[in-house]
Amino acid sequence: MEQNTFTALILFSVFFGGSIAQTVPVTTYVTTPKVIEAKLGEEARFYLTYTTPDNSSEFTVSRLGANGTEEILRVVDLTVTTNANWTMAANVQTSAVDGDTRRVNVTIYQTDFVTHEGDYVAMVTGSDGAAQDLFTIRTLASPDQLSLSVSSRDVSEGTPIQFTCSGNTGRPEPVVHLLQRETYNGTNQNATFHRVLSDTSPSGSFLENGTFSLSHNFTWTPTWQDNLVEFRCDISYNIGLGTALSSAQSNQITLNVTSTKIIQIETKPQIVRYKEEDLVVVCTLNKPETLQNLFFLQLKRRSPSGTLNNVVSVTGATIQWQDQTLQNRANVTGTVASPPTAHLSMVIRKDSVQCPLDFTEYECSLSGFGTGATGAFSEITDPVKVSYTVQPMLIETPKVREAGSGVDTSQREFRNGTVIELTCTGQIGSDQNATIRWCAKTAGAPTFTGLSNAAVHSMTTSGPNCQNIRSSTVTYNITSSDIRTEFLCESGYSSQCNSGTAKQFVTISLDLTKDLPSSTTSTTPEVTTPSTTTSTTTRKVVTQGQNTGEQAESNTGLIVGAVVGGVVVLIVIILVLVYFLILRRKSAGESSTDLSNDNTTKASSKSSSGGSTNNQIPEIKIQPRKKTNKEVKDTEGYDNEALDEERVARTQNGARESMGLSNGHSNGVADEHVNVRM
Repeated sequence: MEQNTFTALILFSVFFGGSIAQTVPVTTYVTTPKVIEAKLGEEARFYLTYTTPDNSSEFTVSRLGANGTEEILRVVDLTVTTNANWTMAANVQTSAVDGDTRRVNVTIYQTDFVTHEGDYVAMVTGSDGAAQDLFTIRTLASPDQLSLSVSSRDVSEGTPIQFTCSGNTGRPEPVVHLLQRETYNGTNQNATFHRVLSDTSPSGSFLENGTFSLSHNFTWTPTWQDNLVEFRCDISYNIGLGTALSSAQSNQITLNVTSTKIIQIETKPQIVRYKEEDLVVVCTLNKPETLQNLFFLQLKRRSPSGTLNNVVSVTGATIQWQDQTLQNRANVTGTVASPPTAHLSMVIRKDSVQCPLDFTEYECSLSGFGTGATGAFSEITDPVKVSYTVQPMLIETPKVREAGSGVDTSQREFRNGTVIELTCTGQIGSDQNATIRWCAKTAGAPTFTGLSNAAVHSMTTSGPNCQNIRSSTVTYNITSSDIRTEFLCESGYSSQCNSGTAKQFVTISLDLTKDLPSSTTSTTPEVTTPSTTTSTTTRKVVTQGQNTGEQAESNTGLIVGAVVGGVVVLIVIILVLVYFLILRRKSAGESSTDLSNDNTTKASSKSSSGGSTNNQIPEIKIQPRKKTNKEVKDTEGYDNEALDEERVARTQNGARESMGLSNGHSNGVADEHVNVRM
């Protein structure tokens, strides 16, 4: 019993002499909004908070610039001082939230992009270290009415013209678009405008008040089917906004397009909403009076290999299909009985349209006899491309990894200062140049706002259902404001965040603890034992300061952790000793306290590696006593040493698992004897 007690004391001393790793709640931190959106010339309100156990701490806010930092305000013991620019332009007040937390309320009277827009750092310094966080003030302005002009409204088919979109587009810098609303047989039939040209870097300049003056040109080459079509321009923004700005649309312009050709081809619409609209191609006559009669009308389309193949024709009132495969998906009507009523129309039903096979070039041709001395006459239209548009519908949940790791992680809680990478892969629709956008919303924020971090986009690949697919990766630095930050990736979006047709979310939280420095007070060899970690979470974030061993707060946490861990280990040791005693009482033919028959030998002075040490931990080994054949016969009723060895082995394994020890030896408790070598 004395040697078992000695073993327990050795284990207890090793625990207290070894390294003790534990975490403690952080006590100094700063929280800020990630992005503050403020309209030019209007009032803006926001607040910052900082927590520190030191009432004499200093809190500062500085603006970051190309030439260094400019301190905006300083708070010492609830007393505020501001620089000259902010003294007249803003009101700053402080208040105590609780014993350790202070709140700084900021009101900007009239937001100015020169004075206020930019990146800022908020920092608090106290006796236990320093903490900081970054935030951005982003200034906005709604656009004015836009104006669209054109070099010529009356134009011949194939002659390039120039549209000019101009006006004050507000702030930030816009993306400008030219839109078209199609007509069919001279009417728009309630058609909607859709974008046909866009430019992410439009021509224009910023004015002194921070707004953008736009003057951008689009070149357009009209076809005959642009006749009576309406055009206009509008704008959007690349960065996702949390604040709604008024929309800007220009006036409408209608073109009058003339053609010298007799036969014409038009599609309805030129850009088909895939799976939502039928694809219609129509061959008609522009000047039927020039023909005395018609022999036939022929519709062709370009195959994936690039050749123009006959699809369907009409002779007299007879429809003749050449593409039997398409015949099963389309309806055709037509006649050439009379030039004024001659036409050939093919409709592919929206549920039968195949993408991208059906979205290709089509052309019409005719053969007839002209009036007067014209004689036999034939003509072919220029090819017309039928395009499509499809909105993205599917996007994967963002994947998360620590920067540089190269491996995705399911972890969603990170410490302050950790750099993570967020990757989203999904559909972007029919536009190969479209991107996946990132927005974020911190705890307590009313809306999502676009991340200023530049995203890296992959190459676009083609997917099923005419969808283009790509991925987007953004790098993000975890700060003390990311108590609970929700990230959004979306495609098919408009100016405001969370407007996409395909979107997914992921939430990242802040690890609210930090490691204490390790403390080693003994040269006792390290023993693998279950570690005890005491983790206490506080309301907010991690500091950037260092807790030194001399500080009272750190010493107190270390002592408390050691005591708690020691108590736990002591309880485990007591349970082990009780287990020893119970097993010994159950041993046949022995007293629970008599060790004279244990065949006890002293432990080898050599370590497992062949060296020697005065502090070597006692090696516990199992040497079960083999029963005599007579004992086996008397107690078990069989005479088989092999079975007896198997029973002893099972007993050793069970004892080893109950002890929780694994040091490379056959440590365990046999069902009969324990030999301790000293």
